[in-house]
Formats: sequence, structure tokens, C-alpha cells
Amino acid sequence: MKKRVWGTVIAMGMIVGIALGLAWWFNNQTQSQAEQESSSSSSSVVKPKPKRVVTPKKKKAVTPKSTAATREVDAILRANRFVGTALVVHKDKVIYQKGMGYADAALQKRNGVNSVYQLASVQKSFTAGLIMKLAAEQKLSLGDTLAQYYPQITGAKDITLRDMLDMKSGLTLEAFPNKLNSENGMLKFILKNVISRPSQIGKWDYSPVNFMLLAGIIQQVTGESYRQYFTENIIQPWGLKHTGFVFKMAHSKTYSQGYQNNNDNNVAADYTSRYPESRASMYYQFGTGQVYMSAHDLYVGERNMLLGKLYPQSDVNVLLTPGSSSMYGGGAYVYPNYIRVHGLAYGYEATAMLTKNGQDGVILLTNYYRPNQLAQTAAVQIWNLLIAGELK
Repeated sequence: MKKRVWGTVIAMGMIVGIALGLAWWFNNQTQSQAEQESSSSSSSVVKPKPKRVVTPKKKKAVTPKSTAATREVDAILRANRFVGTALVVHKDKVIYQKGMGYADAALQKRNGVNSVYQLASVQKSFTAGLIMKLAAEQKLSLGDTLAQYYPQITGAKDITLRDMLDMKSGLTLEAFPNKLNSENGMLKFILKNVISRPSQIGKWDYSPVNFMLLAGIIQQVTGESYRQYFTENIIQPWGLKHTGFVFKMAHSKTYSQGYQNNNDNNVAADYTSRYPESRASMYYQFGTGQVYMSAHDLYVGERNMLLGKLYPQSDVNVLLTPGSSSMYGGGAYVYPNYIRVHGLAYGYEATAMLTKNGQDGVILLTNYYRPNQLAQTAAVQIWNLLIAGELK
């Protein structure tokens, strides 16, 4: 009896032991699997795959496609051995825009669409526009006499601002300063050296001193420097990114160095003669030749004045009226359906021709001056094709 009981007890113990062992084994397997899943889940959160960084591609400058019109313009420019930047606009659309030749031959830097050039006398059109703006604001009148601003000039009582705008004042300036450090210094130099010829009042005689004095009048009326007033009313509101004054022109990334070629037999551009400009000359060009621009900025500037964005459009024809048979009036040469502005200085030549509605224009800016082959010749040839409807 005792042996049977002990046998039963032993058998039951073995069954319980086996059951406990199996339970322990299953429990370990479950925990191990849970830990692996937890570890895998945790790893995916802490170490995500890095996203691929895509660098945005730079937008390429949009250039007009090659057409019969662009090939025609190319042919004219090459025939005239043009060096610089050319811009042709038809019905507010750019149909030609290209840089040609070197901005700096020594550095092998070429002219481009945003290259900047001195405007020289083209600046007079902007000085005239600022005078018209002040007249529209009744801060001065085109009928004011010069004596109201510079009474010390001989004959000033008989000279009006209109006379000065049209180059009919009889004033001239033949002296050039040996040293000049400021624009106010330039005004003092003018007052000491200006030549007044009362018998010539009312007669056409191109003389930059008229616009130097008009720039001085702008300073008197506004209480600001000419540069500041120009910047606040032309450069900034119109977003002209490639415009400024010659004092800092060489620091521009798109600066084009001026060159000259006085050898009539030298057909090709050889870039052997740079055309330097002294600091004194930069001040001397006060109000008449101190501004640089790109071809596009010049087009925008002239167009905006024609469209009444500097002074009321109703005053455009008031300012732009020829004062003589020269067709010069208000800083530009004015014709029935278009205007032309032109300037030469220190290896640069600037020419712009625009219809009075501002929709069509030819702009040629060069940094390679040839006295026997002006860029204006090519500009007129292109213009004639444009207004004849042959460039579309």
C-alpha cells in the first residue's frame, strides 16, 4: 500500500515538474520575441533614413530665340564691329538682348546683358525729368529765371529754366578744374568760371553747364544732394539694380572698362588703350554725365518717364518740345513719334531711341569708342528696321 502511494506521489511530481518546465520555456520565448520587436521598433524611430536634399537649379536668363529679326540685328552689329550691350524691344517685348566683346580684355571678362556703362550726356534727360517733377509739384516753374537761384551770373535775369533745358541760355564753361573734391565745389567753380553771352540767349548752343546748374537748382529746391534725390525718385522706386553713380562704378560686378581706338585703319577691336577718368572729372560731370546703367535699366528709365512715372504724363509733351531746329528739348532730341538720347565720354557711348508710348526701343551701350564709327550709326539702322515693321 505504501509503495503504491509513493509511486503515485512520484508520478504526480514528475508531471508537475514537466509542466513547470514547459511553462518557463514558453515564457522565455515570448519575452525574447517581444524584446526583438521592441528593439526593432525603437531603432526605426531614433534613426530615420535621412531625406535627400535637392539643391534648386539656378534659373537661366531668358534670351530671345534666334529669329530672322535677331539675325538681322546681329548682322548690323557685326558689320559695325559693335562692342557692348544691345537691347531691342518691340511692343513691350524684348526681341533682342546680347553682350558683345570684352568688358575687361585683360581679365577675359566679356560684356553681358547686365553689363554697366557710363551714360555720359544721356543723364541730362533724367536731370530734365527731375526738374519737370519739381515743376509739376509747383516747387519751381520752367519760366523761373536763373537769377532766382544764381543771381551772380551775368544776364541771369534774362535766362529761364526753359532756356537752359533747351540749350538756349547763352552760357558756356570752357575751364576745367585742376582739383575737385565735391559737387558743391563744382558749383563754386562754375560760378567763378561760367561765361555768359547775353546776345546768344534764345539761340541753340549745346553746353553742359546748363544742366550742371539745373542739378544745383534741384539741390536748392529739395534740400537734398542731387545724388540722393536721383536715387530716391528714380533708382529705388523703379528697382534699377544695375544703376548708380560713377564714383562706385568700378566696384560693380558687371563693370565694363572704357576703351578707345583712334586709329582709323584699325578695324578690329584690340583693347590696347584703356580710357581712364580722374576723380575731378567725375565731379565735373555733375548732373550731366555721372550715372551708369545697364541697357535694360536705361530702357526702363526712359520708358517710365514717357509713361508719366516720374512726373505727370500730361507734362511729357510740355518738357519734350524741341526748342530749336536742332530738335533738342528737355534733355533729349525730340521727333514727332520718338525721342533719341546720346552721350560720349571716357571710352563709352550710349544711345537710346524710344517711341513716345515707350513700347518700342533700341538701346546700344558700348565701352569701345571709335571716333570714325559711332555706335549711334548701328542704332539708327536697327531703329529704321524696327519702325518699318521689319523686326518682329
